[in-house]
Amino acid sequence: MPTPHPDLIQPFLDAVRLRHLDRCEAILAELRVLAATDAHLADWTRYFAGILANERDNDLAAAERIFLDLLDSQPDLELQGRLCLALAVTFRRQNRLHDCIAFCRRCEACYAALGDPAGQAKALRQMAIALTVGFDQSLFDAEVLPQVIAACRQALDLLQAAPNTDENRWVAGTLWNEIGTVHRMQRQWDEATEAYQRYLAINEALGFHLGMGMAYGNLGELLVKLGPEHWPEAENAFRQSLEIARANHDRSQELDSLANLAHLHQQQGRWEEALAANRAAIALIDTLRAGVSTEAARAGFFATVTETFANAVLAAVAAGQPDEALHLAEQARARAFLDLLASAGAGNQLRAAGVLTASQIRQALAPDEALLAYFTTGLMAAPIRRAAADLDRHRFPPASTLIFVVTREGVEVIAGDMSPNDLQPRRLAGAAERHFLQPSVRRTLYDRLIAPAASLLAGKRRLLIVPHGPLHYVPFQALIAPNGETLQRPGGPALVYGPSASVLFRARAARPVEAPAVPRVWELPCLALGFDGETGQRLRFAEEEAGRIAALLGGEALVGPAGKREALFQRGPAARYLHISCHGQFDPAAPLESFLHLGAGEKLTAQQVLEGPRLSCNLVTLSACESGLSQVYRGDELMGLVRAFLAAGAPAVLATLWRVDERSTRLLMEQFYRLVSAGTGFATALQQAQLHLRTLSRKEALALLGGDACDAGWAEQPFADPFYWAPFILIDGGR
Repeated sequence: MPTPHPDLIQPFLDAVRLRHLDRCEAILAELRVLAATDAHLADWTRYFAGILANERDNDLAAAERIFLDLLDSQPDLELQGRLCLALAVTFRRQNRLHDCIAFCRRCEACYAALGDPAGQAKALRQMAIALTVGFDQSLFDAEVLPQVIAACRQALDLLQAAPNTDENRWVAGTLWNEIGTVHRMQRQWDEATEAYQRYLAINEALGFHLGMGMAYGNLGELLVKLGPEHWPEAENAFRQSLEIARANHDRSQELDSLANLAHLHQQQGRWEEALAANRAAIALIDTLRAGVSTEAARAGFFATVTETFANAVLAAVAAGQPDEALHLAEQARARAFLDLLASAGAGNQLRAAGVLTASQIRQALAPDEALLAYFTTGLMAAPIRRAAADLDRHRFPPASTLIFVVTREGVEVIAGDMSPNDLQPRRLAGAAERHFLQPSVRRTLYDRLIAPAASLLAGKRRLLIVPHGPLHYVPFQALIAPNGETLQRPGGPALVYGPSASVLFRARAARPVEAPAVPRVWELPCLALGFDGETGQRLRFAEEEAGRIAALLGGEALVGPAGKREALFQRGPAARYLHISCHGQFDPAAPLESFLHLGAGEKLTAQQVLEGPRLSCNLVTLSACESGLSQVYRGDELMGLVRAFLAAGAPAVLATLWRVDERSTRLLMEQFYRLVSAGTGFATALQQAQLHLRTLSRKEALALLGGDACDAGWAEQPFADPFYWAPFILIDGGR
């Protein structure tokens, strides 16, 4: 099918490449008039609208919808190829690199069928970029680097058979850029320099300023690697790149230039200048994220900029500004989550709170509270081979763990003696609890994560823990002090967890801790859902647990195989307490598909919770296996059931870190709710229920559960091992 109106379509594409977006809008207006009587042209017009959503508005979600909708019923093979390429770009910008690569291959196939070598070259170029980005973020191992070189060389060969247009020359230049980047990563400085110079020369010949800006940036990165004697040249190159980006309104390149300058200043020990550049970069990130409108895309976007935040935090610490470092750490881990909460209608108080400053966090703390906020840098997203360890990753921060100790008196930053890469869950073959529950590991983690802050924690009755990176998988309550006591102990602090201080304190931000809470009346004291499971996966106590808790609180229990999801959505918003006891499963490949098994053939996924009605309950309890597990993205955005219920309006969530024993779970939950019904706060109630379970005798357990529920080999205190009591965690921003 011939391309309609090439007199308009090619100028539009050229204007996009040159970032003349006002010109794009003018051409699109002409096309819309013509498309009123031409269905084929109407498809091209929608495609161009998607391009502008990407390039001008940064509305990646809107662009994705447009492209996918057009592709589903598109007979024009050329337009199919263009749509696949546009989707590849859209997915790459969301850090959905596997999706990007899949559409690159589909795009190449379209253009191969058309006999269009230039189109094939463009597809290979995008794939090369995705592979390079994936390696730089340690998502892919070093084996992808030869694939990048091969793809670029193949694309250059294809361009030899294509017309010698400005666009094709530009594509060739970008391929040399990718080749240079791979050589830089392999520390092949001469080869990298040659490739980058070729890229610069092509863009100078074309008069393409944006390409020149990127070339200057890449040459600057290379000059940084060549040593301090080249750093003045590197700074000049970065400033040239920044000037060009700003002149051409290229926010992505502007962000990269600022991050490059900040990183160079850090290496030079120019901490104040590094901080200034980092602040400017983060302000730009806030602008860019505005168009990222889907839940998964938010996490993906933040993964692409995580090094900028990490380097900013390290610069603030080095500059002796702990309050600023804490605020930057909060921005790094909380921003996308708060966006989600706001978009879910979490209320005016949340919008007013946003990401809290160090001063606001201190004011939100009670005198008997302390906050331990951890921040990890230099985290490899996946295990890498030794051969890849010596390869260059630009701006990649050193591996470190910072401990922010926050009280009402002030903020202190302690450098923890631990690399976060030593705790990567993926290295634990899916059995994180078996590793973290080893006594030697629990002692080591206490020494490195708690002991350095011990003097500042003395006398605190409530300890708020904000993990980061792989520390999300650590059961802090089970860590062992030198005296043999665990952190969760008689007379010790009650523990509360949170994805960030800003999320924990969002409910407090609108009122001081000392202000009385406004009493309210719920239609339903408690809604408890229980399901023992289906054949082959039967539980014994889930339904019984739901019934007992509903009776204890004067609520309603829904048990048995009948579906409960609709009842949950209808009755849950009116309940004071929402308790769910059943099988649960965390899906690390698709965290929003993690689910609770509510009834025969019925699952409640995290995605459905996000899309469901707002909750007004005081507490959601997920008495299910792995309910508290979340996928930790590189931007530390947690994806899973806990995040979903927090976004749905729950101020507090009680969940589990691993597959729990149903007998100990029933006993702990009953004791917890007895304490809550007597007026005990959630954190203290959980602490006391855990201590109760630890010390429960065999005889007492027999009386509570029935003799046939007990193992013949039960010890005198059958649930003393932290496997039984330590998986339960509370996320609670109230008092």
